[in-house]
Amino acid sequence: NTKDILVIYEKEAEEWALYLKSLFGHIVNEGGILLYNLETSCFKHLELFSLPCYKCKLLILSCGLLNCLNRKRNYLLEQVLKPPDNVVILLCGVENSEILYEILTLDGGSKEISTDQEPEEYLSVVTGIIQPDHQTSSDVNLSDVRGPSEKTDLSFKTEVLSETLETNKQSILVLPGRISCENPGELFILLKDEIDDETLEIEFIADNQRIRTQPASWNKKVKYMKALDFPAGPVYVNVYCGGVIKTTAQIEYYTALEEIERIFKKVADPIAFTCQAFKFSSAEKLDSVLTLLLKSKISTYEFRPLQSEEQHRQQANSHLEEFPTLLHCAARFGLKNLATFLLDCPDATRACKITNKYGDDPASIAEKHGHRELRKLIKEL
Repeated sequence: NTKDILVIYEKEAEEWALYLKSLFGHIVNEGGILLYNLETSCFKHLELFSLPCYKCKLLILSCGLLNCLNRKRNYLLEQVLKPPDNVVILLCGVENSEILYEILTLDGGSKEISTDQEPEEYLSVVTGIIQPDHQTSSDVNLSDVRGPSEKTDLSFKTEVLSETLETNKQSILVLPGRISCENPGELFILLKDEIDDETLEIEFIADNQRIRTQPASWNKKVKYMKALDFPAGPVYVNVYCGGVIKTTAQIEYYTALEEIERIFKKVADPIAFTCQAFKFSSAEKLDSVLTLLLKSKISTYEFRPLQSEEQHRQQANSHLEEFPTLLHCAARFGLKNLATFLLDCPDATRACKITNKYGDDPASIAEKHGHRELRKLIKEL
């Protein structure tokens, strides 16, 4: 089948997706239309190659879709929704697409349509993309196309998610903004405007979890509750009053390991920090311990990139790009004992020739950071 139209949606807008498939079946074969539920997708690597191939990508931008976004889904959408000339955004209960561009890194220029428009207009926009030289026929019979029953309700869903993130941040503050997965503690919600406690509810959304609860009241503008248990990652917070979303926010859950990594990234001298944290008397002592640990775990060290080529394409991790092998890391921090051990391993000669993202091989890295003896050692191999 030809890949004509890709419709991306989430459960809330499923009826709209089915309606559009039926509608677009008048201009292309239905086999060329793919309905892609972002909420239940499994993110196979193959999808990153197949989805962008569709001639027209139509995103049904609903409140539910915005709420279900996470790191993986954001990445997928950023890869699929391009070039902008081939992208159509259907505003479904959302006033405009500004919030989407706040969350995702997308080029502007996509076409926008809304649920208030007529089906002929949808056909005209999509036909202009998949058949640029073809004029939409005015005699297409649309009498057999059943419109989505939730059309009115979806359009009225909420006013808040049509506001920009900046406006939302001004009307709500959730503290703390980062919460430990191991020890969530208490959560405080500071509101700009007073909200009726009797109808106030707080909704938390993360991946496939959606929990709504009533917080305790500190005063008319400050609410508090025990933070819920969520896995690491972003969690969206919706404040409901009388069943209507009044404002939204986003918080982050993290693991202890992620927090340590975050701290390390902020440290100017990771080796000095490690020595202090683990009570090593010197960098040389740390070097010896690391070398001993490596020797005790493996008989020989096999050099290979820290990521496979496929992983490398999918995850642009600057730290790993800076240190393609352990030898590069040893050269950067002057770990002479570790480097000596690594230079005796198979494929060490090849590792010495591998350059990092800055174009430096291990010898160059050692020289740049003043480790002349280590540079000489590497060069002698």
